[in-house]
Amino acid sequence: MKQEEPNFWVLEYVTITKDSRTGLVVAIGGTEQAADILQRTGGFVTAPGPRGDYHRLPHGLPIAQQRLKATTASHALLAAGHSVHLDPALNMLATPDGDRDAALRYLTQLAERASAAETSSEVAEVLTEVAAPCTGCCP
Repeated sequence: MKQEEPNFWVLEYVTITKDSRTGLVVAIGGTEQAADILQRTGGFVTAPGPRGDYHRLPHGLPIAQQRLKATTASHALLAAGHSVHLDPALNMLATPDGDRDAALRYLTQLAERASAAETSSEVAEVLTEVAAPCTGCCP
């Protein structure tokens, strides 16, 4: 029995990303229903392109507004059953460099504890937390 390849409706997929050349947040792909959702929930405008219309956010929006509008539009599209790829840099709900920021906060806390240490055993506790063979940050 030969299995057939599934039909993917690639044109129904919507990709929301920031164009590196122009700096515009654009949405490519989708149906007319998706275009309507982009316009109503995200404030996207339709623009003519070389391969058909595409959607973009208005010029001059601050980055925080771009992220908010792109995230809002992507979630509305997902709720309506569309397949969406949202550039992680535009996702308002993601924390950019979240792991790095958490590590820096932790290291700052350790440095403060080491500076405030009054006994050698308090310093040893901090050093153990950093370099313990199995449980330290840098085993």
